Amino acid sequence: MSKHLAGETMQLPETVWRRTAPDLIHCPPLQGHVRTDVVIIGGGFTGQMAAITLREQGVSVVVLDATEPGWGASGRNNGQVIPGFKWDPEQLIAEYGKSEEFVAWGGDAPDLVFETIERYAIACNPVRNGWIQPAYTDVGAASIERRVKQWKSRGAPVEMLDSATLPQVLGTPIFQAGWLDRRGGSVNPLAYARGLAKVAAQLGASVHSRTAATALRKDGSRWIVECSTGAKVDASKVIVATAAYADGLVPGLSTAMVPVRTAQVATAPLSDSMLKAILPGRQCASDTRRLLTSFRLSPDNRLVMGGSGATATLDHSSIVTRLHAAAKEMWEHLGPLQWEYAWSGFFAVTNDHLPHIHETADGVICALGCNGRGIGISTAIGKLLAERTAGADLTSMPLAPSRMKPFAFHAFRVPGVAVATRYHGLRDRLDKAKSS
Repeated sequence: MSKHLAGETMQLPETVWRRTAPDLIHCPPLQGHVRTDVVIIGGGFTGQMAAITLREQGVSVVVLDATEPGWGASGRNNGQVIPGFKWDPEQLIAEYGKSEEFVAWGGDAPDLVFETIERYAIACNPVRNGWIQPAYTDVGAASIERRVKQWKSRGAPVEMLDSATLPQVLGTPIFQAGWLDRRGGSVNPLAYARGLAKVAAQLGASVHSRTAATALRKDGSRWIVECSTGAKVDASKVIVATAAYADGLVPGLSTAMVPVRTAQVATAPLSDSMLKAILPGRQCASDTRRLLTSFRLSPDNRLVMGGSGATATLDHSSIVTRLHAAAKEMWEHLGPLQWEYAWSGFFAVTNDHLPHIHETADGVICALGCNGRGIGISTAIGKLLAERTAGADLTSMPLAPSRMKPFAFHAFRVPGVAVATRYHGLRDRLDKAKSS
């Protein structure tokens, strides 16, 4: 078996989430020839939520992960559970032809996350005190005012924050406006991924680590999945939930998105004075900039920041430098920050920055493209894939399967992401200059 996936070592990165996450359940590599109703390839949020949903309906399930549950984007992100999508509700409807049902599905995704955590007592340090989106510029402030108005008209628990008290809410004076969405919150993402795997196994799913699916072929009415361990899985249906780490297993899937690398950094545990100043209400936050910065406090009282740039390569050093600079800009008045962790990983970006489901006529269904809203949307998509696999009608799906389309100029993704990062950074600086 290869010791690398998308160029990365199979070893779980050293992250701050590993400090407080429970150990992963025993997920032995698959051996032999196994027969099941559904085989799920990929053990992140999407794959494990699909397994849980199917087992709740009595469907037999085998989950295969090339590394281990939570190894990829599911266990490496900032841990923010954010409602909705990149686009506002009215944009989704007017520009992308989406329905109000789709809008509500995305807005309600955090409910599914926190309900699942509570129902199965998943130990992942859940905090649901809301998500804050602060605006750095006049352009950003105008956009969030529109966003709040649109969500309020749909009954969401949202509100603009008083600009005079915003510095006390965030611990920094650099933002000029902000809004609070009480549907949002945070978790330890690695612990949540491992918890989902534990629940799936307890419900009777067969969960396997270090078992890469190397070939997928049809044999009569059944699918045969060949594995790196020499094992084979015989299934009637297949769910592929590999997201940004998709390979050539399903033709066209790896070129239907661009794997974009972003980074996270974490400090040493903060002093009492800093904990009283930075997000004292324990909300999580991510700003409106095109090269946005996310920030929150970890369960062990560290500042964890993410975003602030992207790359299509394995090197995250430039992103880490920008994150450290962003932190200094926000909190240097409180004193120096001591950085202890830096890690990164790929997430899937689609052409329209929206998630997509694709299915074949003979029993393979896959999904990708949470575009930075992974915890809520990935969980919701996992449930939706399972329901479709178990026989749900297309008319009942808020996100229906669509035709797989290649990402334009996919072969040039490395320089393309670099150019896009510089371009978005320039536009952010121009917006700031207009606001000064």
